[in-house]
Amino acid sequence: MRKYIKEILYRLIKPILISAFKLTKPPRILRFGLRLNADILRAFGAEIGENNVRILSPITLHEANQGYSNLTIRDGCILNGNNYLDLSARITLEEGVSLGPGVIIMTHNRYNFNRFLEENLMHTCGKKDVLIRKGAGIKAGAVIVMGTIVGENAVVAAGAVVNRNVEDNCLVGGVPATLIKKIGDS
Repeated sequence: MRKYIKEILYRLIKPILISAFKLTKPPRILRFGLRLNADILRAFGAEIGENNVRILSPITLHEANQGYSNLTIRDGCILNGNNYLDLSARITLEEGVSLGPGVIIMTHNRYNFNRFLEENLMHTCGKKDVLIRKGAGIKAGAVIVMGTIVGENAVVAAGAVVNRNVEDNCLVGGVPATLIKKIGDS
């Protein structure tokens, strides 16, 4: 009976919430249940898989005033909440990617319009896509910076800062993240 009531409430609330957000703007923070979070992302342009995608609240979406078209989350992905996704450029999570609690994915960098820093560190400014390949696990509190690719079945240790590409089947950790070991090697 309880499951039936939840389904009725979901079917009533979903169109009301999405209509309200269309009148204002897409929400910057998703604070809803798994299905509703995915449905809201889809309604505003994100490409979300249909099978076993779990998006736990809250999820903060930066630069999403015009929608979520820069976000792709494939089947089997899990976002464990308190995640921060910068949608200034494209973020792609391939099949089976897991983001631990508190993971931050940045696709842009600026120095708050500080002319001195932006002129002297120009090479670190801009917008670049982030790709996290199939089966990768990004552990709690890790930061993925713009322009990086995390390889297939790679693991990023908790608290690591990834500022360069991570190869397939590798465990990386630290600040900045460095290779700890190849996964599968004895």
